[in-house]
Amino acid sequence: MTSSLLRPDSYARNTLERYTGSTVEEFGPYILLCNFPRYVQDFAAKTGNPIKSGYWDVVHDAGTGVSIINYGVGSPSSGIIMHCLSFLDKLECVIMLGMCGGIADNLNIGDIIIPTASIRDEGTSQHYLPKDVPAQPGFWINRICEEVITDRTSKKPRNGIMLTTDYRMWEFDQEFIDYILKHRILAIDMEIATLFSVGYALNVPTGAIMLVSDLPLRKGGIKSKDSAKEIFCKFTDNHLQMGIEIMATIRHHIENNDKANIGKVGDHLG
Repeated sequence: MTSSLLRPDSYARNTLERYTGSTVEEFGPYILLCNFPRYVQDFAAKTGNPIKSGYWDVVHDAGTGVSIINYGVGSPSSGIIMHCLSFLDKLECVIMLGMCGGIADNLNIGDIIIPTASIRDEGTSQHYLPKDVPAQPGFWINRICEEVITDRTSKKPRNGIMLTTDYRMWEFDQEFIDYILKHRILAIDMEIATLFSVGYALNVPTGAIMLVSDLPLRKGGIKSKDSAKEIFCKFTDNHLQMGIEIMATIRHHIENNDKANIGKVGDHLG
């Protein structure tokens, strides 16, 4: 069988092609990840490029070198996408445009968080790193994210620790709520710790720009179908544009050999 001839690298590239309906040559070196079709649709409209689909949806913009992928939800999918992307020959960095539930009392819907770490309360990352290794982004990516967002909005994004869980219905489990409150986290999600951990393990510079989409510990704060629709209408275009501008800034530094100012590309911890 031909499958017996696949190596780890060819298997990962083969999987990426099957899941996206694209060839590996179409992927740009700057990858935006998301969980929702709206981001991919808006990126296609902004750039005039078609949406390609397999199990995931993707748009490639050769002009900017950016590809955006809607890879679904959760830790296992996060592990798959990062593992596959790590075998792209020209990959420079990956940034997640994610949504999260705000836990800190001073957060509001629409706030932007640049995570400095995420607690690994999920099952995928342990296959890549020992359990006592923290899940952290590329700090040079964080620096650029903060600079671009501050310039764009005249407001610094929040920075701090998140918690990533694979427990979807935790909002109604008081024992779990007590557990996360002990960690003094800013916000909670289902992907970030996995993305950071696999990125670190496989030498993929990785970052995240997180949009607070609900406030699940406040009365009436759990995201509903109606509130989710409002979030998409009100905040996602700006969220996507932040990602596009950050990738343009990163590309400018790399193409002008200005790596001294952003940290060595490939050095995940900056």
